[in-house]
Amino acid sequence: MDPKTYIASGILEQYVLGKLTPAQEEEVERYAEQYPEIREELNAIERALEEYALLYGRTPPPGTLSAILERIGEEAGSRAGQQGRPPSLALPGILALLLLIGLGGWFFSYQNNQELQQELEQQQAQYDSLQEGCDSLQAEQQQLQERLRFLQQPGTRNIIMSGTDLSPEAVASVFFNPGEQTALLSSAQLPPVPADKQYQLWAIVGDQPVSMGVFDPSQDEAVLDEVSYVEGAQAFAVTLEPRGGSEQPTLEQMYVIGNI
Repeated sequence: MDPKTYIASGILEQYVLGKLTPAQEEEVERYAEQYPEIREELNAIERALEEYALLYGRTPPPGTLSAILERIGEEAGSRAGQQGRPPSLALPGILALLLLIGLGGWFFSYQNNQELQQELEQQQAQYDSLQEGCDSLQAEQQQLQERLRFLQQPGTRNIIMSGTDLSPEAVASVFFNPGEQTALLSSAQLPPVPADKQYQLWAIVGDQPVSMGVFDPSQDEAVLDEVSYVEGAQAFAVTLEPRGGSEQPTLEQMYVIGNI
């Protein structure tokens, strides 16, 4: 028998609370005599319960005292019969049992509190998840409201970029406002791209292309992605470039273009 495993099983706590059968109690007492570590653990549990009872003692339920005295009388009679002397009741033993019985309810209450705490933690986790979802929706709503406000500004212009011979059905739009120096891109009607490629938006200033950033085509026509604003643009175009973009546009891979 492994004393550590026996201690970890919780049987000693049940013994102290009087929850074992006579055969099990006899087993605990026998092992306590045989293994010092079991006796030490048993004593520690009893001391802890007694100390807690002094601080948080509860009135035992009706009939507790009678049951304790009856049990002590039986045990004392049994021992007296074995030792050949009349039974006697030990006051310290009575008091200790009273304290232990009073703490039995506390142990069950403690277990219920643990279960309640776990339930509260689960509820809190669900609340946090819902709150995170609400915060995300609120952020999206604020962004949509900001986009709508931008589109309704008198200074906002919409430049439609039509498809080239490379992709005649492709369409993209740039919404830009010089007063706010802000530009938005609608790219849902561009063809999908390979994993190693990205589209790149260019502003044509004079005869020079200026990059406004790389992007993957949106899957939602209502989505407008913010891109870099370029002052003095005369046209916008989109080319297909290696992922990460290029310093100069690949003209033979130009998908859409639109003049201001």
